[in-house]
Amino acid sequence: MQSIGPSISARARWVFSIDLRSLALVRVLIGSILLFDLMIRGADFTTWLTDDGVMPRTTVIDRMGDYRWSLYSISGHWVWALALQGLAAMAALALLVGYRARLAAVVSLVFLISLHNRAPLLLQGGDNLLLLILFWLCFLPIGHRYSVDAALVDPRKPPSMPIPNQYLSVATVAVLGQAMAVYFFSAFLKSGSEWYPDGTAIYYALHLDELNTSIAHLWKDELWLSKPLTLYVWWLELLGPILMLSPVLRMPLRLAMMFAFISLEIGFIFNLHIGLFPLVSISSILLFTPTEVWDRLQQRFIARRGEGLTLYYDQGCEFCLKMCALLKCYLVLPKADIAPAQRVPEIAEILDREFSWVVTDPQGQTHIKWAAMVAVFAHSPLFFWMAPPLRWMDGLGTDLYEWVAENRGAFGRYFAIWLPWRSAPSLPGSLTHGLALVLALYILLLNLATVPDWRPGFMDEAEGRPVKINMPKGWYALKNTLRLDQKWSMFAPYPKKSDGWLVIPGVTEDGRLVNVFDAEGAVTFEKPESMFVNFYSNYRWRKFLTRIPTKRYEAYRAHYGGWLCRQWNEGLPKGQRLSDFNIYRMLEVTQLPGRPMRVTRQKVWRHYCLKDTGDQVESVLKAQDLWDLPLASASDQALDRG
Repeated sequence: MQSIGPSISARARWVFSIDLRSLALVRVLIGSILLFDLMIRGADFTTWLTDDGVMPRTTVIDRMGDYRWSLYSISGHWVWALALQGLAAMAALALLVGYRARLAAVVSLVFLISLHNRAPLLLQGGDNLLLLILFWLCFLPIGHRYSVDAALVDPRKPPSMPIPNQYLSVATVAVLGQAMAVYFFSAFLKSGSEWYPDGTAIYYALHLDELNTSIAHLWKDELWLSKPLTLYVWWLELLGPILMLSPVLRMPLRLAMMFAFISLEIGFIFNLHIGLFPLVSISSILLFTPTEVWDRLQQRFIARRGEGLTLYYDQGCEFCLKMCALLKCYLVLPKADIAPAQRVPEIAEILDREFSWVVTDPQGQTHIKWAAMVAVFAHSPLFFWMAPPLRWMDGLGTDLYEWVAENRGAFGRYFAIWLPWRSAPSLPGSLTHGLALVLALYILLLNLATVPDWRPGFMDEAEGRPVKINMPKGWYALKNTLRLDQKWSMFAPYPKKSDGWLVIPGVTEDGRLVNVFDAEGAVTFEKPESMFVNFYSNYRWRKFLTRIPTKRYEAYRAHYGGWLCRQWNEGLPKGQRLSDFNIYRMLEVTQLPGRPMRVTRQKVWRHYCLKDTGDQVESVLKAQDLWDLPLASASDQALDRG
């Protein structure tokens, strides 16, 4: 009897396979995000990563617990931290361009785990997801398309059997499941009535002034809009992952869910300052791009690119051939031809006369030196827009080309060592698949154990004990070692219903009241006009400064206070130095529309830079009538913890 419709194995391949071009795209995106993250942290790396900063190694090690390790713990000197940052950037760049791609992913993972364990106060869900996607890339053939690994397969050797674009393995199932776990498990953790059935969660999230953008301010009080959007987000997170992996109506459902999730993340970008999280999430969603979509794009925009374009190189120059191969790969010119100039007498004569490679375009025109580079870029489907600016810098470009040509012998020796010809990249083997299977099952159990009650929000009133899946405590050692944390509790069980800002008034040796947080500003307890823009340098500082007042991180307050003293007093003469200061947290409780917001004051730290002089800060504040604010109550602080 003949079967009707695709087999089970065919449906599984459709659902759980990943196109190698999707893997290449996500490799580039994750490498770029790693570099961008290093840039954000780099401006303050001595603050975050040295013993002279706000998180000395001893305090971090004492509080991180067992199995948390970091290369940054070897030394607290800024030179060591800078060296590790530089090596991490090199590994991220290698991942981006696909140079020994899987090894680059493993090395980047080691540096990222080290970075996260060294500065835990700066972390958020996006950092965790970035690490996990990078973790699974280590098990996948990420260097088979649009990479140095693929470009430097010797074109003079007989081609091996081509590897199909559609790739299925345990790791593809795991990474797709990881990408959807962020939403699915988050829906079960969003158990507060603010999500379902009240629909006020987005209202409260948009009122978190430490997060919201100017766009959020325009509609944060529009409950008629935020209520249905809240319910939409909750149901999308609950049902979207199931529909994304549906074998029925696969293409329309997958594309619809990809659009829904990506538009959700774009909404976060425009309304909330939550760092790299949306960018990492979008990268993970792009793993689901079907092979049919890539085939259609390739047929329409790429398949015939480079047709009629020939790149002629000097036959005796391996460096020249490799450069042509890299250009063909990265500029996406599959139909471009690469040939030794000596095969065509007219081209060989130009090469000898001009000491230059030669490019002929489909119109039969001949280009040399920098003009040849411009011509190649002009035919690229991705980088054609770079041709005009490259043409404008013709003089500088020609000088650069001639310098490279004069030193091509040295470049050839370096390329022979670092960029040798290689065989076609191989697929991960059975050992990799077996390890991936064990880790995938382990991570699934971790996710299941994070949910305290497996009944969705609309079943909260059901009778009986919470449905909970437990995990043996001893099994968490692997999670801590590899930092495979899985609790996706963004705005769960509901968004905080209060936010705040710090006020740090201090007194100098000569009795002046100063604003320690902003040396040029006056001391005021008023709310900043735009908290994120005016108060935080970037979202890493936001994370640090919003966590310092909480009890969980109180051990870091003295280090932050000492750092503030050093920053203020450096280079100042005696008499003008900062003597002491207080750290206050202003707590604003969010009310529903029509009710006034309530602001209270909470003293979180008292710090002496020079010696214990009593709390003269409060005396000066009272003398200047800057003290008349209610203290934060226990109920206010409970709301803040929520």
